[in-house]
Amino acid sequence: MTAVIGVAERSCGADGSFVVRVSFPDATDHDVVVTDPAVDGDEDRLAWYFEEHLRFPFLDQDWDDDAVRRLRAYGQRLFEQVFGGAAAIGYRTLAQRGFDGCRLEVRGTAAFHRLHWEALFDPQLPVPAVLRLPVTRRVDLAPPGFELPPERSTLNILVVTARPAGRADVGFRTISRPLLDGLRTADRPVVVDLVRPGTWQAVERQLRDATKRHGSGYYQVIHFDVHGAVAGFDELEAGRAAERYLFGSGRPAAFEGERAFLFFETAADGKSEPVSAQQVADLLAEHRVPVAVLNACQSAKEPASEASLAQRLVAAGVPVTVGMAYSVTVSAAEKAMPLLYTGLARGDDPVTAMQTARRSLFDDKARRAYFDQSLNLEDWVLPVVFAQREVRLQLSEMTLEQQTRYFEREALVGDEPGTEYGFVGRDLDIQAIERRLLVREDHNMLLVKGMAGAGKSTLLDHLGWWWQRTGLVEMVFRFSYEDRAWTLDQMIHDIAAKLLDRVEQAKLEMLPAAAQPERLAQLLRARRYLLILDNTESITATPAAIPHALPEPERERLATFLARLRGGRTLVLFGSREDEEWIGPRTFADNLYPLPGLDDQAASTLIEAILTRHGGTRHLTDADQRKALDELTTLLGGYPLPLTVVLPALRTHTPAEIVAELRQGGNDVEPIGLISRAIEYSHGKLDPTTQNSLLLLAPFTASIPTIAIGAYQELLTDHDAVKDLGAIDLSTAVAEAARVGLAAPHPHLADWMQILPVLPYFLRTRIHHHPALHDAARQAHYQVYMALGQQIQNLLTSNEPQQRAVGHTAARTEYANLTTALDHGLRTIQPISSIIGALEEYLDQTKQQETRRQLLDTAIGADRGTDRDDLRLELAQLNNLAGRVAHDQRRFERAETLYRQAIELFLEFDDRHRAANIYGQLGIVAQEQRQFDQAETYYGQALELLLEFDDRRGTASAYHQLGILAQEQRRHDQAEAHYRQAIEILTELDDRHGTANAYHQLGVIAEEQGRFEEAETHHRRSLGVFLEFGDRDGASSAYHQLGMIAQSQGDFEQAEIDYRRSLELRLQVGDRHGASLAYHQLGRIAQGQGRLEQAENHYRQTLDLLLEFDDRHRAATAHHQLGRVAHEQGRFEQAESHYRQTLDLLLEFNDRHGAATAYHQLGGLAQDQQRYDEAAAAFAKAAALWWELYEVWPEDTLTTLNSIRQVSDPDDFQRVLRANVSPDLVDALITALDDGAA
Repeated sequence: MTAVIGVAERSCGADGSFVVRVSFPDATDHDVVVTDPAVDGDEDRLAWYFEEHLRFPFLDQDWDDDAVRRLRAYGQRLFEQVFGGAAAIGYRTLAQRGFDGCRLEVRGTAAFHRLHWEALFDPQLPVPAVLRLPVTRRVDLAPPGFELPPERSTLNILVVTARPAGRADVGFRTISRPLLDGLRTADRPVVVDLVRPGTWQAVERQLRDATKRHGSGYYQVIHFDVHGAVAGFDELEAGRAAERYLFGSGRPAAFEGERAFLFFETAADGKSEPVSAQQVADLLAEHRVPVAVLNACQSAKEPASEASLAQRLVAAGVPVTVGMAYSVTVSAAEKAMPLLYTGLARGDDPVTAMQTARRSLFDDKARRAYFDQSLNLEDWVLPVVFAQREVRLQLSEMTLEQQTRYFEREALVGDEPGTEYGFVGRDLDIQAIERRLLVREDHNMLLVKGMAGAGKSTLLDHLGWWWQRTGLVEMVFRFSYEDRAWTLDQMIHDIAAKLLDRVEQAKLEMLPAAAQPERLAQLLRARRYLLILDNTESITATPAAIPHALPEPERERLATFLARLRGGRTLVLFGSREDEEWIGPRTFADNLYPLPGLDDQAASTLIEAILTRHGGTRHLTDADQRKALDELTTLLGGYPLPLTVVLPALRTHTPAEIVAELRQGGNDVEPIGLISRAIEYSHGKLDPTTQNSLLLLAPFTASIPTIAIGAYQELLTDHDAVKDLGAIDLSTAVAEAARVGLAAPHPHLADWMQILPVLPYFLRTRIHHHPALHDAARQAHYQVYMALGQQIQNLLTSNEPQQRAVGHTAARTEYANLTTALDHGLRTIQPISSIIGALEEYLDQTKQQETRRQLLDTAIGADRGTDRDDLRLELAQLNNLAGRVAHDQRRFERAETLYRQAIELFLEFDDRHRAANIYGQLGIVAQEQRQFDQAETYYGQALELLLEFDDRRGTASAYHQLGILAQEQRRHDQAEAHYRQAIEILTELDDRHGTANAYHQLGVIAEEQGRFEEAETHHRRSLGVFLEFGDRDGASSAYHQLGMIAQSQGDFEQAEIDYRRSLELRLQVGDRHGASLAYHQLGRIAQGQGRLEQAENHYRQTLDLLLEFDDRHRAATAHHQLGRVAHEQGRFEQAESHYRQTLDLLLEFNDRHGAATAYHQLGGLAQDQQRYDEAAAAFAKAAALWWELYEVWPEDTLTTLNSIRQVSDPDDFQRVLRANVSPDLVDALITALDDGAA
């Protein structure tokens, strides 16, 4: 018998306080007054902690700590109000008994349930009270409810999974797979069904069908693994208008305040349907589902004017509902939900089972966050259990018939099909396949098409098991043409043997031959089964196939039978390397799913499993080999077969060695010849002309640009070794490769083909024995990419964002081919400028500066002689590009050396035009080091030459840099004039991206001059262009400046949002130096909010990054802010150390404006310690520097000096001034002080 401590709301006062009756099992009770224990900021901090913190787990550690402290303090204040007075005796009595058999039951209105009762904290317990004393809740007014369903012989669980955002959403089987795994140890019979697809209509249909077959109450538990939210009508309307939301019953009726909603998938990809809590509750009550579990976001959160989703369900009559007070993390759900269901399967009541799950969250608080980070989270407090009635999911004794039916089904489903390393990933593919089959009732057939080694058969086997295990299909019939040439009669016999008893089989066999397929088709159309036909490329005897073909008449019989299943309830999956046009129009039509390689996370899991088994994990901790391993994974395309075949060789080879072997076609990495056997199916039976033609494609890696295949063949035609092959037709060879599953059209590039990643290796092992042929192919490949490289570079630098996007895709796709061609060009001493131009532009735009540096250093260091003019000119350009890399990496001395070498080489050939651009680069280097006079000289040289050659784009660039130079010297009018000169030219050239950069700088000037509205206009204009061009670096800068504008206007919340957007973009592109700027501004925000510890953390992050990049000038600013934090905290010695480091760095870079500010801070620090002579000396130096810069005395500094003069000896004060200010200024300073004092 459960002993209940009751906490029941009696009334609510006008001030929001509650009169609460606390009752104990011994019939004693006490009335207490409870007010909201939240102090100012508690709810906002907890909302941030549970909803936002995961996005940037490495930020705001002080808020993290503060949230944990607030949660505990909240719980203790609530505890003291309830059990701190007269109720303490009854509570302590039960506590001394360990609360055995006890639970705390909270009953009241929605307002009362808004309190976080699960947070109750008894300071005398070592753990939160809820871990010893389970907390349940009840609604205030008892609903009519429904009669609990009768006991069932099995525990029946219905899981609803909805992922409206598809690939951008949470993993599809994040909950369902661990849940099923956890139930393997259950000692009671459990049935788990999944709703497919994840639409609201499918949920209604599943419950309706179950009630029709078994009566209401068939499912004892329903689990909603969906997104949830508390929203107002305006928010729903905005989502509908933006076409994010679709409403199955038309436009929703208007309502006041906020309501709770669950979001389900719709027939339209990426769009969701909000369903209100009341609709969900009504449906569950109709079908008498006694327990509902919601690991939806905010499913137990109480909005201001509306009950939570969980409370709505119990109010409508659902006896027990588990919800979440805030968003629950994926990793928390993965941990807790299997324990909940294991407990239910074990016979625990829902409250006890949830208590076990809650304890697991407390014992292990580590959660996965964004950016591959981990953090500890106190999310044990999130589960909220509403228990309106006591529910024990007791099961009735199974009859012999029920036992037979249940265990026969379990035996039929069996264990998950085994694979060598376990089935990994494919959640995205499974969801996509289910949607293609189930969203439309007439789409019950699908072709899963993939290259050899893509994992089709493994996926189809797994789907058969998974769908049967989770109730989508009753039985699975699988026929693989890898095993045999299945005829229709053989299929009918096999299906009938599984589907029918002996009597029905006999009846079927008595039918005429023509009637048997019709009878079986009728049976399959009427029920939900799964029919799999795998390796169907064999049916038509294609060269890619294993020799299990069907004769034409038999093939036609099979096609006719399958066509009879179209539109029925049985699902039909075809697996093939081809389009299967012989049967497609009559079956799956255009319903085709191209199977890609494993996603990055799944590929990583598989790789780790392979390396663990074969002893190659040491490569994971070696930075160079890890990089080579990533390259190897890319080369293998994430496809399971190549990964499982190649990676075991890492036991005895390094990743770098295998990459080299795959590129060269050696044999050592294939100890048992598995790759050759895998590809032989597709290659070995092609006709000789096609095989010879394919052989010439050996130099290509990962992709073939079919747009250039004609030019490639033309380059090969005159070679004797190629003539010896006889007729060749490369276009046909590529088409054949695609037809038989060795290649596939590129999903994002027209006129490009992806090739099976290990096909090049296979071809190279063969061409390796024909050196002349190999040389001819490599030379033609190099020539093709010399031409293609220039085209890709032009796309990457286009003024049109769509063309830039195509350029990025092409560069990423062709990266391996470009580097192969580059290696050939260097080895054979040929020009490589257009190839390396494409590569280094792509690496620059994607912020891969170290790889860019290595690429250029390798090219510069290649031994190509010095006697050829074309190669010397190319060396000049390589030095120029390498100088830009050194500049971007802030290796200024190296950059200057490379630029000067480039200029010397260009002038050797009287190429003054290209030398002009490098003078501009030297100007930027000088400017970065604050050598402003030198920078201006260089810019002047560049501009003069660029005007001479009428280079409009180069001239615009020079004006832009002159603008930045003037701006850094605070000559704002001149800077603005230069930017507008640049804009005029760039507009004339239709260079929208370059124009956006100039407007960005105009925004910075307007911002510095306090013209915030104008500044914001400029930055938002630039931001739009940057986002359109996919320029995350530019967008990050724009967000940063928008944050500074918001901060300057006191809108700290918006500023922080903008800075975080900027930081996220910087981190995405790996721009650690740029990230330092965002950390710095986040520190400023934290400091302005009085969060000094967090501010200091941000400033130290900033300082560490700046010193890592040797950015000593900006490091001065970080030291300055660290000094201010220490100053505010009264740590004067540390503050002075930071201020003096600031001053030293600023003087080193001749930044007199900054030095004046540093002197001012040192003066203020000395003044606060009553060291007046030192204070006067520092303020005097600050004032003198200011006058030298701007010929005006700083008023604040003069005011402070006068205040010091009042407490100082007049002679001593004069002496200090004369000792620290130059003789030609000191009298003017004293006069200014006198005027100010007057």
